[in-house]
Order: sequence, then C-alpha cells, then structure tokens
Amino acid sequence: MEWLEGGLGLAVYLGLKLGGYVVWSYVGVRWLGRTTKPVIVGLLLGVARLVIGWITGLVVAPVALVAVSTGHIPVFYFTALAVVRWFEWGAIQALIPGRPGPGVGFVTGGSQQGRIWRAVGVCVSYLADAPFLLAEGFPRGRIFC
Repeated sequence: MEWLEGGLGLAVYLGLKLGGYVVWSYVGVRWLGRTTKPVIVGLLLGVARLVIGWITGLVVAPVALVAVSTGHIPVFYFTALAVVRWFEWGAIQALIPGRPGPGVGFVTGGSQQGRIWRAVGVCVSYLADAPFLLAEGFPRGRIFC
C-alpha cells in the first residue's frame, strides 16, 4: 500500500490520528464538560492529544526499543502502551472545561462516564494505528501514541 509510505503515509497517519482525536475530544467536551464553544475546545484538545502523544512517544521510546530488540513489541503495544494511552486521555479529560480540577479522578477516570470516555479514547488511538498495523505489521521505527 503505497499511500501508507513516505510523506503521503505520514500525512495519512497524522490525519487519522488528528481526526480521531478531535472527534473524540469533541465528544468528551459535549459529554463530560460545559462550554459554549464545544467545537473549538474539541479541536484544541484534539491537537493537544496529538502533541501529548508525540511527547510520551519520545519518553517511552527506550522501553519500546527494548521491546523491539527482544521481540516483545506486541506485548508492549497491547499492555504498556494501553496504560500510557489511558493517562494521555486522562490529561485531555482533565483539560475539559467544566470538570473538576485536574487531580480529581486522573488515575481512575473520575466517574463511570469518564472511564467509558477514556477507554473508548484508548480504542480510538488503536484504531488510528490499524491501517498501518494491517499493512506493515508492528512498527519498527515509528512509535504509535
């Protein structure tokens, strides 16, 4: 699949990630928060989620490299990365206007709604990776976050 390679592949990857993150952030703003401008807030939070993913990707890169070198990338991808993504979405949840302060429920999701929203957010993160996983298998240089 040539459209998943090179510059076009990067654009598709970023588009899938950003699109999913913006849509799911908007859902979170509507479902969990209170604001008069949910579209703008959803857009900003989606961009923030993408940036948080890049930063945490750099932070967890050494662990990912160990997983790659030992042949345990699927274990890393479906366990450690799931936890990382839970906390990435937790940071976004904490930024939703109209919610309790950032420390409230950061680990647990705060409420049943918060946990459901965050768990689906983790799935959104994985779904954005799906075309690349199906076409190329597990990453050998790209850290998905």
